[in-house]
Amino acid sequence: MGERSFKKIQYGKELKTAKGTPVAATSMFLGDADVPSDRKYMYPSYNLAVRARASEPHLYQQLVDGFTLTIGNGYFQVLPMVLSMLLKGDITAVVHTSGQSDYDWPFTPSMTATNAQDAMTFEVGDDVQAYQLAYVMAKKLTIAGGMGEDQAVKISADCFAKSVVPATFTASLTIPTIEPMVANKTALYIDALWANKGTTLKAGLLRDFSLEIISGLHPKFHGGALTLDAHGETYIDAMLKMTLEGNSVADGYYDAMQAKTPMAIQLNILGSQIGSGQTHWLKAALWGVFDDIQPMGSEADGDNLHVALFHGLYGITGAQILAVDVCTNKATL
Repeated sequence: MGERSFKKIQYGKELKTAKGTPVAATSMFLGDADVPSDRKYMYPSYNLAVRARASEPHLYQQLVDGFTLTIGNGYFQVLPMVLSMLLKGDITAVVHTSGQSDYDWPFTPSMTATNAQDAMTFEVGDDVQAYQLAYVMAKKLTIAGGMGEDQAVKISADCFAKSVVPATFTASLTIPTIEPMVANKTALYIDALWANKGTTLKAGLLRDFSLEIISGLHPKFHGGALTLDAHGETYIDAMLKMTLEGNSVADGYYDAMQAKTPMAIQLNILGSQIGSGQTHWLKAALWGVFDDIQPMGSEADGDNLHVALFHGLYGITGAQILAVDVCTNKATL
């Protein structure tokens, strides 16, 4: 009998020239994922001359379109893997400070060219059986957290994959040392110009946030097999939901929402210092407008709060819809 305590999830980066060909795992994934279904049998009706419509199942396609990676206690070292199969792949991390292992991972996607996202092979199972999923890529990522709620940042990635195959775990991978992403260490910056993003700290304003990024990635079929053989890349979308302190600053952004004034919003989630170099960080900036702000849309401990939705847009003067950067002590996926 399989034991829950022995559940294990591991992953490895597939060759960019052979996506869908499984590879051995190189890292453990400390979040959670279930083993999804990769097939739906059809039961076609035929004239059988009996009181039954179907006599056999038929399989027309294999596809995993519901593989969800969840990390209830987010950690910085997992971000390069998740973002590389969502926004931009084939990235070589660059050290910030010589000898300090503070590696920078730039994930700002191109708006005019392919982003060459990476595909992963995942191994999911327990002490009885492992299951292998190849060609795993992310369609949507959600990063969320609440201030004053004694919690870590939560991460969820909705993925597709080629198929599910019973397999054997890659052996001898070690449990990684991690740096937690603490929700209370999230800072909000709002600036009028994209060039100044991350400059003006808005202290005393952010209560909680949920950043949603849609990659535009999707599976493609071209015949010759029941499984996908390629993927496509289309529009990138980004939205930021926030609960704001119901103060005069939030009221000012209500006016900006009505006027549809564009601006740059950046979230900085910080961790501890890496040696004597930079800190762990996730910096995510959006250019766009407030789609909606509801004054007194929420309440906590007698305080009125504004519920806001910020819509990412492409700036015709060159502003990105989205810019993402990670710094952590992990140099490889």
